[in-house]
Amino acid sequence: MAPRPLESLDQFIARLRSAVAEGAQEVRFGGHHFSHAVVREDDRWRVRALVLDRARADAFLKERGYFMPENAEDLAEPGEPIVFEAPDLEGLVALLRTADWPMW
Repeated sequence: MAPRPLESLDQFIARLRSAVAEGAQEVRFGGHHFSHAVVREDDRWRVRALVLDRARADAFLKERGYFMPENAEDLAEPGEPIVFEAPDLEGLVALLRTADWPMW
């Protein structure tokens, strides 16, 4: 799979709001291959880095004989660190808009 086109911050915020309206609890983003996720946890909204478990990656490679960036993206899970955190979605959006964030 080719890298996906980059999206602007405004495009991501629109996609985030749409996904949340449809009930999503996690929305991934970040560059040509996703590296972070917005997650709802404990009634808070957080941006977490996506983390790939090495054993899970090794098992995928052993089973299929290949491992590409999109496989890493699919297998990764939100982990540490928490990059941003807010009590509500609009608070998180405000943090994303004001933060010095290299994604946009």
